[in-house]
Formats: sequence, C-alpha cells, structure tokens
Amino acid sequence: MKKKIPYGEQNFERVILQNYYYIDRTEHIEKLESLNEKNIVFLRPRKFGKTLFLDTLAKYYDINYAEKFEKLFGKLYIGKNPTSLKNNYYILKMNFSGIQTENKEKLINSFKNKVIRSLDNFKNDYKLKLKIEKELTEPADILGSFLDGIKNEIRKPIYLLIDEYDHFANELLSFNLDLFKDSVTKHGFVRKFYEEIKKGTETIIERLFMTGVSPIMLDSLTSGFNITKNKTIDIKFNEMLGFKEAEVKELLEYYGIYSEKLLKEMQENYNGYIFNINAKEKVYNPDMVFYFITEYFSEKKPPEKIIDDNIMSDYKKVQNLFSLGELLGVKIDKNNKKELTEKEKQEAKESPKKIIGKLLNEILLTGRTTLPELTTMFNPGKRIEIKDIKSLLFYLGFMTFEKEGLRTYLKIPNYSMKKIFSEYFTEYIEERLTEYIDTDEIENAIITILEDGKIEPFAKEIENLLSKMDNRIFMGLDEKYIKAIMYSYLVLTPYAMV
Repeated sequence: MKKKIPYGEQNFERVILQNYYYIDRTEHIEKLESLNEKNIVFLRPRKFGKTLFLDTLAKYYDINYAEKFEKLFGKLYIGKNPTSLKNNYYILKMNFSGIQTENKEKLINSFKNKVIRSLDNFKNDYKLKLKIEKELTEPADILGSFLDGIKNEIRKPIYLLIDEYDHFANELLSFNLDLFKDSVTKHGFVRKFYEEIKKGTETIIERLFMTGVSPIMLDSLTSGFNITKNKTIDIKFNEMLGFKEAEVKELLEYYGIYSEKLLKEMQENYNGYIFNINAKEKVYNPDMVFYFITEYFSEKKPPEKIIDDNIMSDYKKVQNLFSLGELLGVKIDKNNKKELTEKEKQEAKESPKKIIGKLLNEILLTGRTTLPELTTMFNPGKRIEIKDIKSLLFYLGFMTFEKEGLRTYLKIPNYSMKKIFSEYFTEYIEERLTEYIDTDEIENAIITILEDGKIEPFAKEIENLLSKMDNRIFMGLDEKYIKAIMYSYLVLTPYAMV
C-alpha cells in the first residue's frame, strides 16, 4: 500500500505512524544542536513546513516521548545518529497564529488566551499541579508566575518552541501601525512578554526555537530580548525546509507518475528558492508540491489551477505587509554634503506610492531587482528604505536570491510567484482607477488571443483601463508601464504560461 500524501499535515507523530510520505530532515536537528547558540530564530515564507519541523523538534526532545523514540525516529537519520540531548526536555509550545487584532483589548485578551492555553497544555502533558494565574492582566506576568512556580516541580529544563511569532504583527501593520507600536515598543505587552522569556532563559528555559515569516518584530524586541541568533540565511540551513530537486523526482517516481515533462512543469511552478546567496541547491515549496500531486491523482492530470486556494489566501494575507511602504513612507538616502541633481530632487519629491509602483514595474518587466544588502531587522518607528521593501519581498517568498558577478539581485523564483505578484500588481492598479472596470472583459479578450490569435480586443480593453487610471501614480505613463500592465493581466490567465 502506497504511503499517503501529507498535504497540510503538521503533526510529526501522525505523519510517521499513519503511513504518510515523509522526506527526512532530521539531520538538521544534529546541526542545530551542534551550534554554539541555544536560542534560534528561523524564518521562511508561508506554507514551507515550519510547523511540522517544530513538531519534529518537540517529539525528538520531549521526555514524554522517550518510549516512542524508536517508533518515530528509528528509520530516520537522527534515529540512527541520536544526540546526547534526545528526550531530555520538557517541551513548551506556543503558536501565535489566529490572534484577534481588531482593537487593543481584543489583541491583548487573544494573546493572553494563547499563552494560557499553552501553559495549560504543558501542565496537563506533564501532570503538574501548579496553578496558572489566569486572572493576571499581563501575559508576561502569567508566564513569569508560571516559570517561577515550576522550577522545583520539574527535573529537566524546558525547550521553548514558538510558532508564528510575527503572525499578528503582520496583520496589524497593514491597518493599525499605532497599535503595533504600542504593543511591541518599550512598555508594550508583547515586549514585556519576551522580556519574561529572556528571564526564563537564565533559569529554567535552556533552549528556544522561534519561527515566523518576517523579521518585522525582531528590532522592536531586541532591547529586551537580545538572546536569539537569526539563522534564516545561514547556508548550512538552506535546505532545512523545502524539497530538493532529487527528492521531488523520487517522490514522483514513488507514486508512479514521473516524467521529464511533469518534473519540468513542477520545477517551473514551485522550485527556485535560495535562502543564501552562495547556496547551490534550489528548493521547492513543499506544500505546493503535495498540492500538485494530490490534484493530479484526483483529476488524473496536472491541476488547471497551479496554486492552491489555501496557499493563495495565505499569500494574500502576508502581501499586506507590502503596503508598509505606503503606510510609513519611503526614505530615499542622499548624501547631504553632495549637491543634488535635478533628477535626484525630483525623486526626493516622489510619493511613496509612486516609488512602490516604479519598483513593481521594474520587477514585473525584468523579473528581478538589485539588492545592495538584505535587511535583517525592521524599525517601524522610522520611515523605511527601498531595500527594506525589497527585503520584505524576499521574506514573504515573492522573490529569492540571485548572484551575478559581484552583484546581488532578488528575482521572482517561479511561475506561481509570478502569478501572485501579477495579481497583486493588477489589484494595485485597479484600486487606483478613477472608475470601475470589468476585468472579465479583459479575461475574455485574452481567451480570444489564445483561440483566434486576435489581439485587438485585448488592446481595446487595456486602452479602456488606461483611460481610467490616475497616471500620477506611475510618474508619467510611458511604454514600460503599459507593458507591465499588459504583462500582468496576461500572466493571470490559467490557460497558458506567459
């Protein structure tokens, strides 16, 4: 009987014991443990297997799973090469996805409830009698009280695993910057909570592994929580999450559907991610790979929709972060000692929306953009630079590294991201039109091109769109911007690759 496809599965024990296909990543447990750093931050785009890996760590280190070790890990790398710390910790897991962000009261209460639920689970897992002080107002006080109380109740240290550390921040930044600042800056409840974790690492918390999508909160937390090492772009962990080409080929062969054509289609749609500029191996988005295979078995052919709706909705949520540039304003660095040219003076006057529009055009027309330096920490209290916006696109998974000579670029990694990028660009355009347009007519015009080879209806629809556009956004509507608009709508058709 063939193994089941683990599409959407995030529970390691279930994957192993219920006959799901599993691509072994446990050698990275050994690598992580060998580091001098005990407190790690590791960021990857949405749907890249972060939660499953976190659960793998939990089952490996949990003292409660010592008797299950052989069943769970016996056939894997780490089972054949166990480290000295296996099954040596109490595991405290926290997941900050799904927090309500409508207002401050809901935000604090939702965050607090997440903390209480995690502590309750910990207490029940290890049959502790300690009372959780749920009536306390601050999440930090609840955690601090709990950590103080269990010091004498447990015989081993704690391994703290935090998933989606930035999830609520990503949402807040798209519509309530003031509440974000209020929560994470010096006297904010989130800042205090992480300060309490830092105190815990001085006593009962021995290790910490924290995941998320972007480093958007790291700068805000640093002063009170300067204990973590960010290993996101460490070359040793480039392939820790995601699938290598050989693994995808082996996967297709296992299910009896391999062909060079099918592998090439998956490569074009889902491969291309590099998380260190010197890394040689590109990786596939794992959820998209499993979606493709699941749909293939269901339809007996490759899916017409190359992007799963669930993944598309997740990317739509995180792409709200791209509006951060509009929210804060974009800083253009200039040397004050140098006399500005007329062109530079003009650039300094450009609105953030226009600058972002210009960046979107560049990426869509060329597929890439230069990146002098990747931003590893963001300070939302200041206006951000263009390189910060570009870096955000890297963290969100819209773009990936490319090296050419001495220059570093960010490029669109695959056709799936090109489609998502194009959809964002078309929405960006449509939100700024002076009148509503019916995009179904554009889609029909594209079908006419594919069926009859007639481009006139499409040209007419684009002309109609341009007539309703506020051209101030794009700093004078020249040929390259019109090309970007046409290209974006063409890419979105499900009937052909552009």
